[in-house]
Amino acid sequence: MSKPADTSLWQLSVTLPLQELEPIEQILEEHALTVSMEEAVADGSRWTMNVLFEQMPTEELLQRLDSDLEYIVAPLVQKDWVSESQKLLPPVDAGRFYIHGSHDAVHPCISRHDLTIDAGRAFGTGLHETTFGCLVAIDDLRKNQEFYNALDLGCGSGVLSLAIAKAWRRPVLASDIDIDAVLVTNENAKKNGLSPLIKTEHAAGLNSRALQQPAPYDLIVANILAKPLVTMAHGITSALASGGVLVLSGLLGKQEQMVLSSYLLQGMRLQRRYAIGEWRALVLAK
Repeated sequence: MSKPADTSLWQLSVTLPLQELEPIEQILEEHALTVSMEEAVADGSRWTMNVLFEQMPTEELLQRLDSDLEYIVAPLVQKDWVSESQKLLPPVDAGRFYIHGSHDAVHPCISRHDLTIDAGRAFGTGLHETTFGCLVAIDDLRKNQEFYNALDLGCGSGVLSLAIAKAWRRPVLASDIDIDAVLVTNENAKKNGLSPLIKTEHAAGLNSRALQQPAPYDLIVANILAKPLVTMAHGITSALASGGVLVLSGLLGKQEQMVLSSYLLQGMRLQRRYAIGEWRALVLAK
């Protein structure tokens, strides 16, 4: 049996009582990448051992096993495990926003803001409490405010940039320190037909000229972490126009006062807080 050209991993599987698997494991583990065990029957009387090899195990190695042993050796089916895991994530309802993967159907109601988001290599599907809180905040702001120049600082998958573009049909600048996040944001913008409204920048914080030039912004969304939010408080508020709004998230309830104090010292005023489990999203105005 020859190895197919497109196969890189092979798996040997055998099912026996647990104690009978131990000597087989001792023979194979030296040549294996990994060895894993799982119950084959609910009462634990039989277990399946899966042994993963970088290439097809040699006849010499297999001959060291008991000749009466029944096992299966086959190429391991290669999968895009990121895509497979995303199929397990349910769609998210956050205000008027309906966030789902490309494997899910679009929302049947045309009044909903339907967004197809595949996080891929970047953080942010809408399922995490921090992203959910930001989406609800954006939806509430849309009810009574207009924005014309928005920044999504730390865009991740681009879900918040796309939400802003979808809600106001206005351009959004999306930036991230991670180049993969920038690439994924561009991919998601294209999937949702929002590429004309989304401009991306690979940048660390607000020190980039590409982020400073369009300032001041009337809306800045920063769903990052508490400590970077505190560190960048002066830079973020300086980039915000008078009367502008900040949506801050990525902080736990116990970190709220620390983050909030940093922005109050910059002349910001708390408009609203959203508590989603242990996480917080803050809306502040200048």
